[in-house]
Amino acid sequence: MPLCTKRKFFLLLVYVLLCISLLIGYVYYLRVFRAYPLHEALPKLPVVSSPREATKNHTRTAGSTQAPSSNVLTPPPNSDPNAYLTIQSYRYIINEPDKCKDQSPFFIFLITTIAKDVGHREAIRNSWANKQTGDKYGVSVIHLFMLGFEKEADSSLILKESETHHDIIQKDFQDSYRNLTYKTIMGMEWISTYCPQAKYAMKTDSDMFVNTDYLLELLQPKLPPRQNFMTGFHMRDPVPHRSTDSKWYVSFSEYPDERYPDFCSGTGYVFSADLAPKIFRSSSKVRFLYLEDVFVAVCLANEGVKVTAPPAGTLFNIHRVPFSPCGYNNLITSHFIAPNEIQSYWSQLQERKGVCSRSFYNL
Repeated sequence: MPLCTKRKFFLLLVYVLLCISLLIGYVYYLRVFRAYPLHEALPKLPVVSSPREATKNHTRTAGSTQAPSSNVLTPPPNSDPNAYLTIQSYRYIINEPDKCKDQSPFFIFLITTIAKDVGHREAIRNSWANKQTGDKYGVSVIHLFMLGFEKEADSSLILKESETHHDIIQKDFQDSYRNLTYKTIMGMEWISTYCPQAKYAMKTDSDMFVNTDYLLELLQPKLPPRQNFMTGFHMRDPVPHRSTDSKWYVSFSEYPDERYPDFCSGTGYVFSADLAPKIFRSSSKVRFLYLEDVFVAVCLANEGVKVTAPPAGTLFNIHRVPFSPCGYNNLITSHFIAPNEIQSYWSQLQERKGVCSRSFYNL
């Protein structure tokens, strides 16, 4: 074989091997890296007002060719420090638009939860959020559990739970820790849209114990409701965490100021319901923060409103308070409480109510 022919053959062989290598690499990329996309598309979800309608229409089958929701495909605002939250661009999967149709609630609980926290939700329904608590004071108290969408969760179970209790609202944003702000603003939007006649509300979490009896007494239902009012565990002169190792890390590009406005811990803050539309309005005007309690305070500052320190530092607690009936008789919140404890503590509190003394303050 002539030398030039050998050279051509060798070059052709190298070219073929290179093409095969590139093909193998591309197949590997498709199989491995595409299995873990940075922004995973979620299935398109119907807008649902009634759980029965949801059960009828919301079906997910293998190999579905439904187009993904354009809302969900949008990268979350925390990926762009200059982004702004527009919760109204996300659609309700489950809604309760008629919950306040025939009543003017004195108090609304907005409770953040995730799909698997069934035990906490049931315990709360049977204890501090039950309807009888408000009846004792001649007022209407309602509660809503707030969820985002979890791809791994069995949506049919959530729909069935909603159909049974009518106390769940859910939108099609991804449910995650960094999207807690979405849940809170969804609650503010809901009050603004469907229950503007409410007097007070509380945003809290599903692993909290709330002494609703004491809270209602301190709010004094017979008095005119306060305006521009928010209180809870008061975070005074808070400084952003700049260490990347911190759970609450916030970069300078996300929040350039040296201090946050004073805020109330998201574990449980009480507010006059007139603040809901103000927070909702400002939520699309101020820079997004994944720290929902800080974000709410920034929205309030944008509206010229400051949070109020509680009259006693022991009322709102961000940690678990060791249980005793008389001790819990004089607090509003305690954190990290298991479902069985929520119901047990509530029952003991009702049994010992006449025995334990209680301090009275003006919230």
